[in-house]
Amino acid sequence: MKQVTLRPAAGFSEGIGFALSAMEEVREQLRAAVAGLSDEELARLAIPGAHSIGALVLHIGEAEWWWMNCVIKGRRLSLQDRRRPFWDVLKRPEAFASKNYSAGFCLDTIASIREETRAFLAPLTDGDLENVYSHTRGRTTIEPTLRWILHHLVDHEAQHKGQILMLKRLLGAKTEDFI
Repeated sequence: MKQVTLRPAAGFSEGIGFALSAMEEVREQLRAAVAGLSDEELARLAIPGAHSIGALVLHIGEAEWWWMNCVIKGRRLSLQDRRRPFWDVLKRPEAFASKNYSAGFCLDTIASIREETRAFLAPLTDGDLENVYSHTRGRTTIEPTLRWILHHLVDHEAQHKGQILMLKRLLGAKTEDFI
């Protein structure tokens, strides 16, 4: 029998370390699911109107970057931000293929975003998990805590990882067991 557990990431407060460990567990599963895909598999639309696997990977990074920078840090999007390879990647599903991104490029892009997240989280304490951030988009204002944001990032990535595994099956690619 194989015992599995979740331990807090080293170098972080316990609560933040647990959240980061959960984020890293899902990320490792995502890496395993995507790493061996060809550029064509990464960009192909399994069904009309669906998003490609590569676009979903970059979207995962886009979401993490947005929550950490725009919600938590209060950053306003610049024109330079909007030119980053992950920005608005899901707006036009057919456009991803023209970019010729590899799985390595997509995974490296979201890895650099994760490193920014880790650097931001490193000096924080468990008390910071209850910090409330306010963000208004249009007429809607949200006020999530850091704890909720980190949980949401795990949930968001896990949902898209499942979507990516389904798309791999539809494309006829091998899928993994993650337990």
